[in-house]
Amino acid sequence: MLRIHFTDTDLLNTRVATAPDLRWELVLSLRHLRRRVVPPRYMAWRRDVVARMPHPAPAAHPGPPDAYREVAVDPYWEDIRTSVDGDRALRIRALLDGGVNGLLRSYAPTMRWLPPTLHVRSAVNRDCDLRGRGLLLQPSYFCHGTGHLPEDPDEPPVLVHPAAQPQSDPAGDKVLARLMGATRAGILIAAGTACTAGELARRVGVSAPTVSHHLSALRDAGLLRTVPHGTTALHVRTRTGSALVHSSCE
Repeated sequence: MLRIHFTDTDLLNTRVATAPDLRWELVLSLRHLRRRVVPPRYMAWRRDVVARMPHPAPAAHPGPPDAYREVAVDPYWEDIRTSVDGDRALRIRALLDGGVNGLLRSYAPTMRWLPPTLHVRSAVNRDCDLRGRGLLLQPSYFCHGTGHLPEDPDEPPVLVHPAAQPQSDPAGDKVLARLMGATRAGILIAAGTACTAGELARRVGVSAPTVSHHLSALRDAGLLRTVPHGTTALHVRTRTGSALVHSSCE
């Protein structure tokens, strides 16, 4: 068990990462490649990577780092980014609804928040004092089951944890798709928390111009609104849009 101790200053400086960490995705994916048994969600990935690796390179020695990245991580980067985006959306909602306490509680069951200590399921047993630096919560596609924190107490405190995905009702999604089309429905569902157009494009799996076209239609229908945010803009469902999404799942 990893025990991370917070002060009031640490809570103020705690934040959620905005993008995947390539280094951690490389390290954690390699661990799955070297295991004899992998979690079900990585089985197809491992089979494909092993099939594409230069023969006779074994899984335990996958070759130079750049070559490994080109085979094992780069082709899956959009999936990795989508996974991290999905986790971030969940955490933003938890933060808006419950503040930092709500954010930290949202990481169950991998973590347990018992103020002022965050208990993290981990392969190591140690205590960590943040010393006013706060904590960067880094979701990871290839992280599974346990959290990871640098052992060196002088390194920036970054907690790598399994990325969660927003849960949806497939039946409800199909109803909404029949009503307004699959792409437009996907955008409306994904906009449950404020997103940029680029984040929506990655979640729905379409191009940026396609998202822009549908965003305009959804705004005109009163289902979505756009608000300025620095040099970009955020798109989020209106109450009417949320009511439509929720009613399709009933």
